[in-house]
Amino acid sequence: MSLRLLTLLAVSLVIASARAADPVPAAETDNDTLQLPDMKSVGGFALKDFVFPEKSAIMPPAFSANDPFIKVQFPGRAVYDGVATGRATVGVMLDQAGKPVDFLLISYTKDYFGQALLEETRHREFTAKTVDHAAIPAAFVFTYLFEPPTGMTSISNFEAGSRRSETVQGGPKLAYEAHREMDLDAGQLELKQLAVPVLPSRYGTQPVRALVSFYVDEQGRVRLPNVESALVPELLVGAVRALQQWSFKPPTIKGQPVLVHAVRVLTFRPEAAPAK
Repeated sequence: MSLRLLTLLAVSLVIASARAADPVPAAETDNDTLQLPDMKSVGGFALKDFVFPEKSAIMPPAFSANDPFIKVQFPGRAVYDGVATGRATVGVMLDQAGKPVDFLLISYTKDYFGQALLEETRHREFTAKTVDHAAIPAAFVFTYLFEPPTGMTSISNFEAGSRRSETVQGGPKLAYEAHREMDLDAGQLELKQLAVPVLPSRYGTQPVRALVSFYVDEQGRVRLPNVESALVPELLVGAVRALQQWSFKPPTIKGQPVLVHAVRVLTFRPEAAPAK
């Protein structure tokens, strides 16, 4: 499987009653992996040492076929501020049944865009990720582009200038986003609590390792844990459950708490043999 950054979805949203009859584009996303940075090794292990599922075997998590579209009201504050476009990214943690168990705001250009998308996402339905037809817990991450409602024609000179600059620079500037672990004040995340998944005896006694990714929020909690390498569903569920028990010291940059994305190698502990 080719390792690459998750291609995030940018969707124009229907946002005003004047446009309520306009067709709403379907969500399309390439979410076979949560997000792997451009790296060659993790924790002393080369990426080539891990086995990744074939792309053809993956059915990524998605919006439910019964609830495939998102309609978000364009924030009134944005209209008042003369802000013509915005962007936000949200992550949802889904269990094996496709039920959301956690929501995380990952980035936004303005807080009100992030909050509007997060609130709308809480009311949506999803389908679980499957690998070789087996449903597994996984994170679903997606980005939306907000466009102004019809009739919003007045934009301040300052905002117009900002939009021209953002177009040259590749899009609106993010006011909030997940950071790299290497940029932290401590240089890396500082672990407080660790849980190790058990390897059932039927899988042998040789070390079994999984490549995992997750976010760590401003309180040091693990969010959206995702197993990137291929494991049988039973082991994958155990890996996710272990990650959900991890915690870190609150990450900071220049003393300010931040959201961080991280990748780790998770090693299973062989099941203890029964006493004779």
